[in-house]
Amino acid sequence: MRAVPLIILLFLTVPVPAAANTGTGWLARSLAGSVSTRDAMSSVRAFDFAASTSGGNREAGTPGFEKSRAHVEQVLERAGYRVTEQSVPFRAFTADTESLTTDEGRALVLMAQYGLAADVEGTIARAADAGCAPADYPPGTAIAVAPSGVCTTAGKTVAAQAAGVRALVVYDVTPALDAVIRRQAAGAVLPVAFTSVREAESLSGHGVLRLSGHTVDSTTVNVFAETAGGRADHVVMAGAHLDSGADGPGINDNATSVSALLETAVRLAPHQHRVPNKVRFAFWGAEELINIGSTHYVATRTQQELAAIRLYLNWELIASPNFVRFVVDGDDSDHPGTGAPAGPPGSGTVEAVLSQGYRLQRLPFRTADLADIRSDQEPFARAGIPVGGAFGGVRGIKTPEEAAVFGGTAGQPYDPCYHQPCDDLSNVHVGALGEAMRAMAWAVGWFAVDDTLSSGGEVAAVDYPH
Repeated sequence: MRAVPLIILLFLTVPVPAAANTGTGWLARSLAGSVSTRDAMSSVRAFDFAASTSGGNREAGTPGFEKSRAHVEQVLERAGYRVTEQSVPFRAFTADTESLTTDEGRALVLMAQYGLAADVEGTIARAADAGCAPADYPPGTAIAVAPSGVCTTAGKTVAAQAAGVRALVVYDVTPALDAVIRRQAAGAVLPVAFTSVREAESLSGHGVLRLSGHTVDSTTVNVFAETAGGRADHVVMAGAHLDSGADGPGINDNATSVSALLETAVRLAPHQHRVPNKVRFAFWGAEELINIGSTHYVATRTQQELAAIRLYLNWELIASPNFVRFVVDGDDSDHPGTGAPAGPPGSGTVEAVLSQGYRLQRLPFRTADLADIRSDQEPFARAGIPVGGAFGGVRGIKTPEEAAVFGGTAGQPYDPCYHQPCDDLSNVHVGALGEAMRAMAWAVGWFAVDDTLSSGGEVAAVDYPH
């Protein structure tokens, strides 16, 4: 309980960038010093309650999502914002039958989203390698078991079909032995199910795989609130996705980020008539179905509206229990020749300002490539808008060096409950949430006052303390 006031005091007393002496940093300091972890956690608990009273998830198009949306809008309206919604059409998927029965009993499997139905009986056998070549599958296999990776799941199904296989069961190679993650398998030519490492190790002999599901056209919403003041042609956007996946409550992914964004908006509200640049907060629907809400938003903007968006900040899984403080690497000049993607011009400045939010707390952080953080910044980056954001880590495995710097457990996933029923309140690192929230509040406050972006990674006219 003593650490929070000390960190707030640090923000109030630490030397700020030189430009802040002429007024640039006043709002950044105010927001970073005033956001409350306790208040953010109140929203986290509200989202957990929304899931636990709605079938265990907050998926787009479900009662859990609607309760989450209602909470967001209530908090924003009480803070004094005018809240708007954008309808987002999408195709929902529901799995109706998911079963794999073997001589040893019944194995847990999840049908691929939008995948092919299966009613397959026959021999179960493991792929000899990654499953990317027909020779990897033993002759006579009806239901093949293969690890993820090396090639796409769709590529595995093509190779398996050529070997006479009729269905594929895929598992992740991970220390989280009981994790089963439902994903899409776009382009698959066979029915696909997902299972855990532990289940996969026991699959052999004779089995019956039955998969069925259905789709329905549905509608979700994006929720927005923006400052009353600020230039309409200089818009700073900050967002996080509001929905969960189908198979868990989605509390670290992504209720923690939504809660931190809400708390930042609440603390900005008293200043919303003073900001030079308009700040727009976005809470996206259907991100878990591959960025549907944010993609729809970008696609429905005019060229003038897109040109007005100076940058987009995104928050994902900021309170992973085995976290690393990751900042989106917007500039690849520090690792040339690696093939790592760079953000649009100006993204390096976004990275630098957000990084400063951690430096002012005297906290270490690492950068993560854009490709490692698949989320709502992607449609903005494709539109040429500078992007950045914070991330606590997901399925990647924490290295010994990371454990030495950030604590936690080496050799384990950053978030072992990703897309699992266990992604509930117990899956939140409260300290990491507060630290990331203060960094994000610093960045939102900074850009609300000064959205000057250079063409690369240099921060023009800013002398950051170290």
